[in-house]
Amino acid sequence: MRSEKVKSWFKKYPYMVALVYLAFYLCAFRYLERTVVPKYIIHCKLDEMIPFCESFIIPYIFWFPYVAGAFIWFKHRGWEDYSRLCKLVFSGLTICLVIYYIFPTGLNLRLASNPHETGFLYNMVGMLRAIDTPTNVCPSIHVMNTVMIFQAICSLENLKHRRLTIAVHFVIMVLICASTVMLDQHSVIDVVCGVMMSVVLHGFIYKVEWREELARRKANAEIHRIS
Repeated sequence: MRSEKVKSWFKKYPYMVALVYLAFYLCAFRYLERTVVPKYIIHCKLDEMIPFCESFIIPYIFWFPYVAGAFIWFKHRGWEDYSRLCKLVFSGLTICLVIYYIFPTGLNLRLASNPHETGFLYNMVGMLRAIDTPTNVCPSIHVMNTVMIFQAICSLENLKHRRLTIAVHFVIMVLICASTVMLDQHSVIDVVCGVMMSVVLHGFIYKVEWREELARRKANAEIHRIS
């Protein structure tokens, strides 16, 4: 009975779902940043082959309004689509917090700033590194959430066949994911783990849609075979 009242209250005030979880996540992440010391340094040979490019600070920072905008847009679509996105993203973030606590990871890719390199974009990278410490990096939350939003958009019935819309979001996803390694914010390993996390969780939360889609494809194939 109480759970139904809570669910009804969140349906009435859908933004509160995200705000309540955001408060919890920020407190938990801040606690990990302050208390957990990295024990595992994430690194691979491919990281050394990727050049640094300060221009990728633009898609990296664009991630913040992109994620917020996705939640606002899904909220206006209705409770069903919005709640699925919340389950997908929030479950991933919670699992990441647990992983960060059990397997505290760090990064040694970020080099000291070159005093001869100046400019607005490079200064923005310096500000980012001053705020975002090279800890709690695997899986990459930037990558995971971006891929999750792309998967959620592709799962919408009225959008999955709109190639231009899907293509635009695909390009955004690629640029944001690429920015994490082009700025030495993450290792390629962090990116791969972030993608894997999003794919697995999407499979669990959107499994009904996958089954329906598979059934539709089988039905269409059968109709074409008979005709």
